[in-house]
Amino acid sequence: MPAETNSQKKYRNEIARKFLHMCSFLIVIFIYFVDKTTACIVIGVLLLLLFIGNTIILSTRFKIINDFKVKYFSFLLRDDEKYGYISSNWFLLGCFLSVLLFPQFVAMLAITILIFGDAFAALVGMKFGKHKFKNGKSLEGTLGFIVVSYLFLAAFAILLKLDSVFLLSAAIAIPIVAVVEIYSKQIKIDDNLTIPIVFGFLMVLLMFIFEKTGLF
Repeated sequence: MPAETNSQKKYRNEIARKFLHMCSFLIVIFIYFVDKTTACIVIGVLLLLLFIGNTIILSTRFKIINDFKVKYFSFLLRDDEKYGYISSNWFLLGCFLSVLLFPQFVAMLAITILIFGDAFAALVGMKFGKHKFKNGKSLEGTLGFIVVSYLFLAAFAILLKLDSVFLLSAAIAIPIVAVVEIYSKQIKIDDNLTIPIVFGFLMVLLMFIFEKTGLF
């Protein structure tokens, strides 16, 4: 059996990382069943606990814990997460702000797109990316983001009985957010924040325009 190449190992690690990321869809389910205040409090507390725990682990006094994290879980970590704050901090912050700022269904779809759109952009781009942008991301990855996001929009439309204004607004917002995802690193803002926040604001703006103009 041939030895595993570096690219194969990297892709396998990325699958494991994104699988854990997808498990956070439980947050979306939680948001559906509770009110806005409860969702904000619970996610806010989780964010605070994670941030405090991460800060303690990174302190010199608890260096042995961080060394343990790096030794046994490095395959799940980006280079800047090994001795810095893990991306889950930014993910929970993105979830918290989405719930705080936007209507329930907008927040749910924004977080879902963050979870699955971003995951498939990475996995499709790594596996099938042939047409690269200057920053290393690929057209194929961006298309993966858009297709998966539209599939979840369709699922939401059926399960939540969304109206035409919501659906059209989301259909327009998704490809715009996909472009934002490409250039998140260039603007030096974590995509765990840019994806849901930009999507949410676009949704609110577009729904307002469509409702006021009476187009739908």
